[in-house]
Amino acid sequence: MPLLKPEPYDVLIERLKTARADRRAVIRAGAGAAVGITALATGASLALAQNTSTPAASASPDVCVLTPELTEGPYFVDGDLVRTDITQGRAGVPLSLKINVVNPDSCIAIENAAVEIWHCDALGYYSGVAGNQPGQGDPVPDDLDTIPTDIFLRGVQLTDADGNVTFDTIYPGWYSGRAIHIHMKVYAGGDVDQASDTYEGGHTSHTGQLFFDEETNDLVFAQEPYSTRVSTRLANDDDNILGDHEEEPGFMLDLALVGPDDITKGVTGTITVGVDPTVTQTGGGGTGGGPGQGASGNGGPGGNPPQGTPPTQ
Repeated sequence: MPLLKPEPYDVLIERLKTARADRRAVIRAGAGAAVGITALATGASLALAQNTSTPAASASPDVCVLTPELTEGPYFVDGDLVRTDITQGRAGVPLSLKINVVNPDSCIAIENAAVEIWHCDALGYYSGVAGNQPGQGDPVPDDLDTIPTDIFLRGVQLTDADGNVTFDTIYPGWYSGRAIHIHMKVYAGGDVDQASDTYEGGHTSHTGQLFFDEETNDLVFAQEPYSTRVSTRLANDDDNILGDHEEEPGFMLDLALVGPDDITKGVTGTITVGVDPTVTQTGGGGTGGGPGQGASGNGGPGGNPPQGTPPTQ
């Protein structure tokens, strides 16, 4: 999906509005049909279906299910700081990311779960790793030499009494072989080390990824610095991690513009993920993202890929 000839801004806005209305209708229909199902392929119980009148402004679930595991990918780094604003001056369209964590058996919010996220910047670079090759021919950031030791666009937060966390970040860019996404882990049983502002102890209850609809992607990527890129990004339908889960709760962010018809004001993304805090995940999910691949999946290891190898996770 090259970005060499973006559509007119007003056309992108109208296409976004139409697609969002259609998508919400599909998701609500699916949530209604799910009522009465006693178990999913993952073994999670469906406890409650809810209708929210303002889905873009709330992370309340449409339906409570266990969110399947997805691969950790190669760019996970231990020791992220506990903080709300993870931007650190990286250029891009502002993104307010609101994540709600619930127990899928009861739809009750999980308090004091640690939610960790990490994602690439507008040019496709991850902090804390060397050997990034986001796209051939794309611009190279001025601080390329310091990226391996930096911590931008990484952070941890503890959920409040309503199971919510909010991160102030930017809309991710892309890199070779992947659709637009944010990596996420949810931990339980640990606590914040006040001296280091990091999360210590506990166990990993969920490893996953969050995705963005193509209409909002088109609108955002018509802006700088995204528009300075020449490499092709991968569509959701072609992503081997998202697979067939595009319309399932727990993967696709519900996106809304902060300013009416003005993408430069930023985007709000909300989502609810179903997590069993008693489970310890050890594998990071399967590469296809299918249910039941959690602890026994073949997800990618942490650390860095060989320098010069395009990332695929």
